[in-house]
Amino acid sequence: MPQSVTREPSLVSRPRVPRVPVPPAWVRFVLRRVLRGVLVLFALSLLAFGLVHMLPGSPVDTLAGPYSDAATRARLTTDLGLDKPLPVQYVTWLSNTLRGDLGTSVFNGLPVREMIGERLPNTLELAVFATIISVAWGVPAGALSAMRRGRAVDVTARTVTFVGLAIPVFAFGVALVLLFSILFPAWPTLGFVPFSEDAVRNLQSMLLPSIALGLPLGSTLCRFMRSSMLEVYEQDFIRTALATGSTQLQATMRHGLRNAAAPVATVAGLQMAGIVGNSILIENVFAIPGIGQLTVTAITHLDIAVAQACILVLGATYVVLNLAVDLLLPLIDPQIGKDR
Repeated sequence: MPQSVTREPSLVSRPRVPRVPVPPAWVRFVLRRVLRGVLVLFALSLLAFGLVHMLPGSPVDTLAGPYSDAATRARLTTDLGLDKPLPVQYVTWLSNTLRGDLGTSVFNGLPVREMIGERLPNTLELAVFATIISVAWGVPAGALSAMRRGRAVDVTARTVTFVGLAIPVFAFGVALVLLFSILFPAWPTLGFVPFSEDAVRNLQSMLLPSIALGLPLGSTLCRFMRSSMLEVYEQDFIRTALATGSTQLQATMRHGLRNAAAPVATVAGLQMAGIVGNSILIENVFAIPGIGQLTVTAITHLDIAVAQACILVLGATYVVLNLAVDLLLPLIDPQIGKDR
């Protein structure tokens, strides 16, 4: 009998498995950052819920008053949902928040979403102005300090930076209020005027709190800019530029600033996000109706819904600004997007 020959199946006849395209590096980076931001917000929601419920007292005390009877207190406890276990309260609050329902203030009966919507623009305006001030003096001062290393300009910038980092933000704000009250009595040191009502008065009311936030934070930018520029000056391309006839100023403007901008931009973005958190101090010093002032008022009056929403909004603002900085960095330095 003839022997049967077993043939290998042809490679051509094998079905091809479609290859799933691998997303670029920057897409994977964005997805990781978004996922990390979601996890941070989830952890922040747990923290906000737990800390607010650990405060002494109860919103029932605020609503019922000191002379209420037990039946009234029990009814209010049930209406507010405080009679349920804490895990059930957290799930209910989180599900409502994801649907956009932030609850109602127990202090004035207004929707929390409307209260935050009225005050959030004021806080963001303060953060933008403070960031502009910090960048406007911190970046040029740091670059000039690096260019004149060891000279009088460098010593002066480092001294001012040290003083700016040593003074607390709220103490600097109080000092500005006292100083302007004595030197410029007509200047509005306290209070706030919306931009829609009077643009000039709005800028005047925002100047001092923006300086109180921007100057100390600009000290950090000055230090980072100086260190980053000193590292850039050690690179070969700067030496080549200087060897081909460029002055130090020309080499700095053409090559140095761009290469030193990436770490400084990261710090500036994080500082803008941190300014939103520091607004809790400054807004109470200068009587600005923002998220920071609303947070302190809600905690003082045990307004649980408002306090939880404010903490969550501040945390979400920090995460969003941090993500925006990470997405803008590859535009400044393309190598960053490839590395990540």
